[in-house]
Amino acid sequence: MKSFTKCSALALMALVIALSSCTEKDDFTTEIVDFQSINLEPDSYWNGSDGAGEMVLGMASFNNSYDADWGAWSGFAFSNVTDTETAGWSNQYSAYVASEPNANNNYAVSYVAGTEANITFTSEVNLRSVKITNSTYAYLSILNGDDYTRKFEDGDWFLLTIVGHNSEDEILGQEAFYLADFRNSANVIVDDWTKIDLSGLKGVTKIVFHLSSSDNGDWGMNTPAYFCMDDLVYTYMN
Repeated sequence: MKSFTKCSALALMALVIALSSCTEKDDFTTEIVDFQSINLEPDSYWNGSDGAGEMVLGMASFNNSYDADWGAWSGFAFSNVTDTETAGWSNQYSAYVASEPNANNNYAVSYVAGTEANITFTSEVNLRSVKITNSTYAYLSILNGDDYTRKFEDGDWFLLTIVGHNSEDEILGQEAFYLADFRNSANVIVDDWTKIDLSGLKGVTKIVFHLSSSDNGDWGMNTPAYFCMDDLVYTYMN
C-alpha cells in the first residue's frame, strides 16, 4: 500500500510539472524576424534615405539615422546584395557568405557608430537566437588590409557584443561573438551565417550592439564597424 501511494504521488507530480510546462509554453508566442517582408529589388538595399528613421518589423524597431547632406547612415540598413569580391566602402551593403548565397534573401546590415545600432521592442521579450556574419567590407579589410586598416595577424580580434536592456535601460546581460579571432593562432574570420544563442537575455525591451577590435588608431577603431544579421528569434507573452 505504501509503495502504491508513493508511485501515485510521483505520477501526480510528473503530471503537474507536465501541465505547468505546457501552460508556460502556450502562454508565449515565438516570432522570427527574417526581413523577407521588406520590399527590395534584387541586388539592392534600403539605407534610410527616405527619412523614415527606423524599420518596424513585428514588435521590433530597428533604428536608422541618415544624413542627407553627406549621404551617410548608421544603425541598420537592409539588403540582399551578394557581392563577396569587391573590397572597400563602396560595397558596404553586402554580407560575406562563403556558401552559395541566396540572391532572394533579405538581411540587416549594421553600421555601428557608438551606441546608435539598437533594436527596441514594444514590450518585454525573451531573446532566443540570431544569425550573424561579417560584411564583405569588414571581411576583406581583415583578410587583406587596405588604406585604413592592417591585415590581421596573430593576436588580433574583431568582437561583436550584444547587450540586453530592460524598460529602465538597465543592463540585463550580454553575449559576445568574435567576428574574427586570430588569438592563439586561431586565424578565424566568420564567413557564413552563424547562429548565436541569446536565450540568456530575458525580459528585454532593447538590444544595443557594440563592436570592438584590436586594430585601433588615433581616431578609434580602424576595422570597418559593420556586421550583418538574419533570423532574429524571440518570444513574448500573449
